[in-house]
Amino acid sequence: MSRPADSDAFELYRQGLRLHRAKDYAGAVALLERAVAADGQMVDAWEALGVLYDKLNRLDDAIAATERFAALRPDEVMAHTNLSRFFQKKGMKERAEEEQGKARLIGWKQELAQGGGKENELSQAALPATQEAAPQLVSMIGGLGEAPKAGAPAPLAADRAALHKKIEQFEKLVAHSASDTLSRFTLGRAYLEAGRADDAARVLEETLALKTDFTAAYVLLGEAYEKAGKLARALKTWNKGVEIAQQKGDLHPRNQMQEHLKRLTGGPAGAEPEGTIAVP
Repeated sequence: MSRPADSDAFELYRQGLRLHRAKDYAGAVALLERAVAADGQMVDAWEALGVLYDKLNRLDDAIAATERFAALRPDEVMAHTNLSRFFQKKGMKERAEEEQGKARLIGWKQELAQGGGKENELSQAALPATQEAAPQLVSMIGGLGEAPKAGAPAPLAADRAALHKKIEQFEKLVAHSASDTLSRFTLGRAYLEAGRADDAARVLEETLALKTDFTAAYVLLGEAYEKAGKLARALKTWNKGVEIAQQKGDLHPRNQMQEHLKRLTGGPAGAEPEGTIAVP
């Protein structure tokens, strides 16, 4: 008696993955194509096909397979991330940015489900995902620039697991897009929440190298330096950030950095910010 079609498809999928690991990409593709022919709903096979077509420089096929993956699982971040990457390779910038925006929005929805952000902010987040809009979009995530408070209780195991998953997700996004300032910023914030100050500083330095007037990143980079015990760097970062924020009219980041400077230098808290404070 023959096995059901979905069982045949799964076995073909498993064999295809073995060939993939052996770097026999053409052989893997042949098996995975048979798998989706037997079961067109096999999401993992469509995802793997997209990746393998890309390795074989078959970008049109990679896009078609990944679009099928996204249609079957529309809330999967990696489906839209991979599509963005493939469209970028094709020189289709607008489509690449559109898919990157979808990936970000899904990430924000997942963060909302985990207790982050506010629901009325989420609808505003569905704006065009351009690099110039990045600082404004980041401020909608919630908790901007707020590092874990000293003496605060350690997060529950579930919270730690969610934070670890978030870090892994944004590490993948950063790896797939060298110019994505928003994903780098969010990864730096997650590192800081996880107590990984040195990693946060590294990623936020990269963010500011890409976008030198990203004032929210100055807030977090200073906090990362402070948590890493590099107070002189923290003060220098916030001083520079205050100057840029004042030029741009970014009042909230400016006020945050002024408060940090006053706290570290012994100035009066809550006073109206007037300018930068000299590093002692």
